[in-house]
Amino acid sequence: MPEIDYDKIAECYDRHRGVGGPYQARLVELALASDARRVLEIGPGTGNNTAALLAAYPCEVIALELSQGMIAKARAKGVSARWIHGSGLAIPLASNSVDFVLGVYVLHHIGNLDGVLRECARVLGPGMAVFVTASMEYIERHPMNRYFPSFGEIDKARFQPVEEIQAAFERTGFHSVRAERFLDTPRPIDKAFADKVANKFVSTYELIPPEEFATGLARLYADLEARGCLEEQLVWESVAVWGRKNSV
Repeated sequence: MPEIDYDKIAECYDRHRGVGGPYQARLVELALASDARRVLEIGPGTGNNTAALLAAYPCEVIALELSQGMIAKARAKGVSARWIHGSGLAIPLASNSVDFVLGVYVLHHIGNLDGVLRECARVLGPGMAVFVTASMEYIERHPMNRYFPSFGEIDKARFQPVEEIQAAFERTGFHSVRAERFLDTPRPIDKAFADKVANKFVSTYELIPPEEFATGLARLYADLEARGCLEEQLVWESVAVWGRKNSV
């Protein structure tokens, strides 16, 4: 699978991504339950979820991001976090130094579940780690599969099944591990959505072969030109998986 140059796409990525998601209220509840004052976010990109968390739950956020381009864009926007360049597999923080760890749609970019969760357990004092991801079922039934034949296969090869994430939490010392599904409000698949697809607002589109992407996008625009919007609506589904660490 080709590599994605996140430094190169940071500007366009940020322009077409929203803030927060259907999981946002649960993230805040879990931070409150952890009495979190010092939060580590792994893979925050350009800081959209960081900003959403800070607006709902004022705290100190350490934002650990591997792409310098994403960090530059986040800093230019003024997202109020301590931005650090680095990997979730080698977190440059002291042990037991944060109260809460979160990552939103990042585990599939890392791949090594046990490695990143061991690092989360190391840097956490008593508190929780939570990661937001997509389920295999959501990927399989996503309406864009009809336009881009490799869409689902690309993401099923990248995203880890929720059950594997839960098992990795338990293997790396977390307990009270839970998973919860969240559904957003149904939204029309219209020209505005197609424009986001055209700008590859999620990384999956960067990995679709160029000819397939161009053909599928043309079909999508043609269907929208004929109908205004597709009959099917898009219901964004996320799954949050979390676990607790009690002692240092």
